[in-house]
Amino acid sequence: MRILYIGQLWEGSTALGRMNTLNSLGHETVAFDVSPFSTGSSRLLQSVAWRFNAGSVVNKINQAIWREVGGLEGITHIWVDKGVWIYPETIQYLKEATGARAVHYTPDSQIVSQRSRHFMSSIPLYDTLVTTKEWEVDAYKEAGARRVILTYQGYDSQFVPRRVAESELATYGSDVCFVGHTQPHYAERLKTLSSLNIRLRIWGDAWPRYAERNFWAQGIVAKGLWGENYPVALACAKIGLGLLGKHIPETSTTRTFEIPAMGTFLLAERTALHQQLFDEGKEAEFFSSDEEMIEKTRFYLQHDEAREQIAAAGRTRCERSGYSSTELLRKVVETL
Repeated sequence: MRILYIGQLWEGSTALGRMNTLNSLGHETVAFDVSPFSTGSSRLLQSVAWRFNAGSVVNKINQAIWREVGGLEGITHIWVDKGVWIYPETIQYLKEATGARAVHYTPDSQIVSQRSRHFMSSIPLYDTLVTTKEWEVDAYKEAGARRVILTYQGYDSQFVPRRVAESELATYGSDVCFVGHTQPHYAERLKTLSSLNIRLRIWGDAWPRYAERNFWAQGIVAKGLWGENYPVALACAKIGLGLLGKHIPETSTTRTFEIPAMGTFLLAERTALHQQLFDEGKEAEFFSSDEEMIEKTRFYLQHDEAREQIAAAGRTRCERSGYSSTELLRKVVETL
């Protein structure tokens, strides 16, 4: 396939990872990166774009896409990654000008959360919509989707077991680590864990500001991890914590796959999907209360052999069940 790929393609983004995976599968992508339009604008215009999906940033993106059509000979598919800023008129124009089929992909909630009027109006125009949220499939269909593919979020190629250097352990070593946004639910669980005498590390861009107002987090939190630093931090942890957002009915996240893919022990909130993905007590561990989270954290930090066996089995399950982004995208492409 020859694919016009539209998305946030900054270094380290998941959209760039998906585009590179499509290239590795033998397809040709023509990249259209929307990120420079926002990063090159004033803070006010960026805020308007991100908060309201409106303003000059969004207008300029769509105008630039229209100008691209002249150089898109041979395009078979238009792949829009998280198209909250792409007008339905733009999708319609691209399809008519190229004769290509339109595909939308998002690893996030885009109806219950991160909703955009542009995306909602575009749903009937896409030939296929790919989501990782099983609880949004019916909403896609109710909004006029022609075809919906449900997949997992998966993990990219850099998430593989590795030996870590002493210098990396000194920088990133932890008993328990969490990587993610600041949400009240996350903070409550992590504050509970902080009462244990363990090395707890938390990474995320907003956590340092949170720590200014919350004493328990001081000395524990740091800014977000990007690029190679993220998998290194997971590799340097004895336990990777898989917390789920409560602003949406989340049942898994990318951490669900990335932590065990690294060969690190996954301790995550118990959901039916988590129990389907990994055999509880053998390939990962789950909890449904703070008491169970603390009990299992204590046990597995005191029993290295049991923890390491489960971590290794989790990695094997990732390989056996094809949870890598490459395998998951291969199946999506085969369906397309």
